[in-house]
Amino acid sequence: MDIKILTVDDNQANLDTLRFLINDIDFEDDVNLEVIEATNGNDALSIALKKNIALIILDIQMPIMDGFEVAKYLKKSSKTKDIPIVFLTAAFKSEEMREYGLHLGAFDYFLKPIDPLILVPKIKLYIHLYSITNELKNSNKILEQKIKDAIEQNSKMEAQLYEAEKLSSMGEMIGNIAHQWRQPLSVISTAATGVIVQHEFNMLKDTMLIESMETIDKNAQYLSKTIDDFRDFIKGDSDEKVVFNLKEEIEKCLDIENPILKQNNMEVILDLDESIEINSFPNGLVQSLINIINNSKDALKEKKEEKYIFITTKKNDKDIDIIIKDNGGGIPENIINKVFEPYFTTKHQSQGTGLGLHMTYNIIKDGLNGSISVKNTEYNYNGLDCKGAVFTIKLPI
Repeated sequence: MDIKILTVDDNQANLDTLRFLINDIDFEDDVNLEVIEATNGNDALSIALKKNIALIILDIQMPIMDGFEVAKYLKKSSKTKDIPIVFLTAAFKSEEMREYGLHLGAFDYFLKPIDPLILVPKIKLYIHLYSITNELKNSNKILEQKIKDAIEQNSKMEAQLYEAEKLSSMGEMIGNIAHQWRQPLSVISTAATGVIVQHEFNMLKDTMLIESMETIDKNAQYLSKTIDDFRDFIKGDSDEKVVFNLKEEIEKCLDIENPILKQNNMEVILDLDESIEINSFPNGLVQSLINIINNSKDALKEKKEEKYIFITTKKNDKDIDIIIKDNGGGIPENIINKVFEPYFTTKHQSQGTGLGLHMTYNIIKDGLNGSISVKNTEYNYNGLDCKGAVFTIKLPI
């Protein structure tokens, strides 16, 4: 290890004495010692700022800038503030001066003439401490790099899992769209076939032709809308902040989810304030709502009796509340505080990454500048005693 000791004195004889004394010290085998000399305070500061100094042995009585002033400047710089300073003086021998020197940050305060029996052990101690500190710094750098690498690797893995969760959501949506398309495609096919048959038998009237074409156009527009909804969802990363009607966005979310909900006999009960307008990111909100509804859907799948999902919106003085409640039995109390943590899932690993609600938490908190919470609740609806989870999203007005 390279060790540099800076000695500062305006008397060359004193510098020579210190150099001979230090060079004669028996350090450990791996220490390569270098004694650097300065004859004034300005040179001492310049050297300390340019080189990695392990110890400064500093005379106090010097022209232009005394040792006390040098120490003050050294303690002001982030590069030099931690270098151990040992004062050597023949002039400032009072206890007050010693206390002042230590107050400035010096480690020791010795009087001249130099006593090797006192100074040499102290120098060895400071060099030993420097070696330990340097090893710790190097270890910390290695550890910091390892942590940085681990965080980077974890970020990549999380990004991949986020993408997997998004693809899983997209897969569910494609299934929903397939359900949505069956009926309008059947209507289009029936109308087109009817026109052909009636034309072949010379039974096609203008009114019937126009009516059939309008039916085909209406259902084609519906198919186009479902494609637009799907496109809006998958472009969520390029979401832009706009003013939108909250009720319309929730209905857009339900247009995507309704086919699967109906297939599983799940009823959605809405209590939406039509007047609420938000300046925020609609795609992020829709994605969050889909994740929460999917969570309720999973909880309700195994239920035998009525299956409900309630969505309520209301405007307060400072924020807007979106409340999603189900009667799926609730979340076990021992895990309810963990549902927003990454990778936490109550499903089998083949059914999800455990990132759905974590994604929702991040979107609401970081993307929409809001908050989300969950708790269990018990209530009665249409004479039926219900228990389930209630998610509350709060968004700034």
